[in-house]
Amino acid sequence: MSGLAKVYSELGWRVTGCNIEENRRTQQLRALGIPIAIGHERAHLQHATHLIVSSAIPSDNVELLEAQRLGLPILHRLDLLNELTKHRYTIGIAGTHGKTTTTAMIATLLERAWLDPTFVIGAASPTLGTHARLGLGRYLVAEICESDGRFVQIRPNIAVITNIGRDHLNFYGSEAALFESFTRFARQSELCIACADDPGARRAIIERIPTALTYSIERPADLVAHDIAFSQFHTTFEISWHGRRTGRVELLHTPGIHNVYNALAAMLAGHTLGLDFDEMAAHLRDFQLPERRFQVLVNNGITIIDDYAHLPEQIQRNLQAIRQSWHPPRIIALFQPHRFTRTYYLGQEFSTAFDLADRVILTDIYPAFERPIPGVGIGLIIEALKRRHRDVTYVPRGEDFAPRVQKLLRPGDFVIGFGAGDLGTELSRLAQVWNAQKGEGHGKAL
Repeated sequence: MSGLAKVYSELGWRVTGCNIEENRRTQQLRALGIPIAIGHERAHLQHATHLIVSSAIPSDNVELLEAQRLGLPILHRLDLLNELTKHRYTIGIAGTHGKTTTTAMIATLLERAWLDPTFVIGAASPTLGTHARLGLGRYLVAEICESDGRFVQIRPNIAVITNIGRDHLNFYGSEAALFESFTRFARQSELCIACADDPGARRAIIERIPTALTYSIERPADLVAHDIAFSQFHTTFEISWHGRRTGRVELLHTPGIHNVYNALAAMLAGHTLGLDFDEMAAHLRDFQLPERRFQVLVNNGITIIDDYAHLPEQIQRNLQAIRQSWHPPRIIALFQPHRFTRTYYLGQEFSTAFDLADRVILTDIYPAFERPIPGVGIGLIIEALKRRHRDVTYVPRGEDFAPRVQKLLRPGDFVIGFGAGDLGTELSRLAQVWNAQKGEGHGKAL
């Protein structure tokens, strides 16, 4: 929503908005001259000609009801994104995870090639300096979310499918319906790019669309990465195009096998637009991950990382990256489950997600816009984890969350927090508590 607000403001629209709480994004929009109110009131629509909503807005929202009473056009955020696609050659990135990083990588490649793309990304990119921008070039690079099924309204010129996993089943009802939506989205594009190593992408895209371009590490594909090496944030690998080696890629700030896949997807998209593999590798060398994607908060006696991962496979791959690249004495994983529906459908699958962690600390479910579901709570995940993990601790949210977690840490620990909610706020407080203790010289007593 904030990215679209920024782009449409740059297009010359008079944009106003509101949010239920103050945060960094509301402050950034105000700095751009976009009035943002906190809370929802009917008076906000006094001079409005349209109301734009996301799927997080409930049907009884006072502003939505007021817009209906006034007869204002009510548009979904994807309607605005779709309007942008009608005037630009669009690269649309969809998938269960990896969308944000892949979108930022593709936008970086086009920007560094002096193509001045318009882009809308789900998180701020340090490399690009923002999460959305109106460019003067012909290209639009857009992250497209599948959560409510509306993404099938978008008809990109190039569809990039990073992977397809079990998520948003509260909306789709079944994996078959989820896969069918991705197939429809891909078939509406002129060209589709998909990961050959991902079972969901093979089932929904590659087996149904013979013309799809593919990338992989383990299977035959158009673009393949091999000879991969990890050293903390530093990742290197070779790439081969149609079986012929085409060069070496060095990522200085992008750890983990999952980011090799993201880079392959971005380079394959760039190649279809005429970019050179060697030049793209040079542009990605200094690429920095978007905010809350393996974001370092502390590297001072311990390491504290804030990460947006909230699905089992995402968590597994981040923990694998830490084991492969850092070899710390202990990995402490903090986890804030995201949404009651996701906990209901995937609660048992989290039991294996933390196998590479030495200790797991869980806190309360972040509900987002959802109402509680009877019988669905943090206890579901705690019970599932305790059946195969010996060190599981529950720490409730509250003023003392950060100090309580800090007492469980030791020098040398690698701490990573997982969650798409507001766990990042608690991790920042934990970083402050730890640094304060180190400043007082008490670090060795922990």
